[in-house]
Amino acid sequence: MFLGPGFNLRPTDIQAAIANNQFKRLKKFMKIRDSNRSKIISNLINNQKWSNQYKFIKISKQIKPSWFGLPMLVDEKFSKIKNNFLNYLSSCGIENRPIISGNFLNQPASKLYKFKFEKKNFKNSQSIENRGFFIGLHTQKISSKHINFLIKKLLKIDDFI
Repeated sequence: MFLGPGFNLRPTDIQAAIANNQFKRLKKFMKIRDSNRSKIISNLINNQKWSNQYKFIKISKQIKPSWFGLPMLVDEKFSKIKNNFLNYLSSCGIENRPIISGNFLNQPASKLYKFKFEKKNFKNSQSIENRGFFIGLHTQKISSKHINFLIKKLLKIDDFI
């Protein structure tokens, strides 16, 4: 939720020192997170219970993202139960977050700007808000045990219809 017109960020010297140290490991982190993302997606779509329950961001070969999370969109048939399902994932120890703000016009802060836009004209951002979430990607290699656990829980979404 964005209640005000911006972020309140105040980096300190200690945060700068930590960030400077983290930059030394950035390439390693990117490689591991990309591998973890690929393993999760591959195990999902190759599972016998896979029926396109989720959509994933497709990236161009010219882009090399630094994934901090795995964003997903639930199939439209699951949009009404998404929040209940995310609560289920949380109860299983699988942390998840919304994808940024979705349709910013739904945020309380948008009222401060007196936009003259209509929410209905922003179908894509509304779809992301209704269907999107992400799970974090660790900077350590994900084990087969954890992948199997995650896949099993993600595919339980079919049980919520």
